[in-house]
Amino acid sequence: MKIKICGLSREEDIAMANSYKPDFIGFVFYPPSRRYVTPQKAAELKKLLASDINAVGVFVNAEIPLIEGLCAQGVIDMVQLHGDEDEAYIIRLKEVVEKPIIKAVRVKNAGEIIAAEKLPCEYLLLDTYREYNFGGSGETFDHSIIPPIKKPYFLAGGLDVNNIGKAARTCKPFAFDVSSGCETEGYKDDRKFMGIVALAKLL
Repeated sequence: MKIKICGLSREEDIAMANSYKPDFIGFVFYPPSRRYVTPQKAAELKKLLASDINAVGVFVNAEIPLIEGLCAQGVIDMVQLHGDEDEAYIIRLKEVVEKPIIKAVRVKNAGEIIAAEKLPCEYLLLDTYREYNFGGSGETFDHSIIPPIKKPYFLAGGLDVNNIGKAARTCKPFAFDVSSGCETEGYKDDRKFMGIVALAKLL
């Protein structure tokens, strides 16, 4: 199973990624997040990242020129939209960005997932719904409500070494997306980082 470790913000985090080789890492460009990185900091970190790991830029209702610039500069390899971006927004973004797009769905019911599958993005990301919270809650949701869909999706929301095995058996995602599940006191933890990447690759 593929795995994305999200919310990298320090050189130490990049060193962990280079050692344990998740398939994707995430830079969060949403200032209210405690994992936020500036475009300049992300550019510095990307230069340290192994070339075989894809960097995903996570955005919440961002101005399109910001995303366009980060893609053009090679800071990110994929775009994750985690806000209220609709079909029209994605179409406008695709006019200026050729990178794959992941659209996050804060899951309330199966119907929302089915509707999101029609969006012009390459992947979905299914996350826990919390009002006024655009992700990173560290809480899981009922994976049994995920309907059969053809579009590949990342599964997020409170995943760690204790529950990704069950999650893999329940819904067969394209990849896991983990952030708080490999942290201790708000920072990426080397032991947890290593453990969850290793486990995901066994599933």
